[in-house]
Amino acid sequence: MKLIDNFVEKFHNDVLPTPEKCFLLEEGDELYINKWIKNGKINGKMKHIFEWIEKKYLSNKKQLEKTDKKKFDELIRRFYLKNWRIILLMCNYQTKYRYYSKVINSIKDKSFPEMKNKDFLKLFENN
Repeated sequence: MKLIDNFVEKFHNDVLPTPEKCFLLEEGDELYINKWIKNGKINGKMKHIFEWIEKKYLSNKKQLEKTDKKKFDELIRRFYLKNWRIILLMCNYQTKYRYYSKVINSIKDKSFPEMKNKDFLKLFENN
């Protein structure tokens, strides 16, 4: 798997897509995650896929590293197993951020159209 080419740019512009759209399949991925591929596309939630990979291949990480170092290194490199959680966290955070921003703006525009965003948000502050 690889991240979409413009992941960093999208992150800085607060426009990351869902985790499933941030990862692209590469040749050879099907050897490890064929269960999660349908019609050449990722089929399932990325969180579940990564947890499955860890459980299936790395449940005894030290043993795999000793017995098949090449396979261990390939899994770590291919599937972002050292940092998949932070990638998913960033994607999910931005998705929720955009959703709640739209909700707040919609409420403000319908209820207080003349009010500035900053003033509107002050309505929710604790005194």
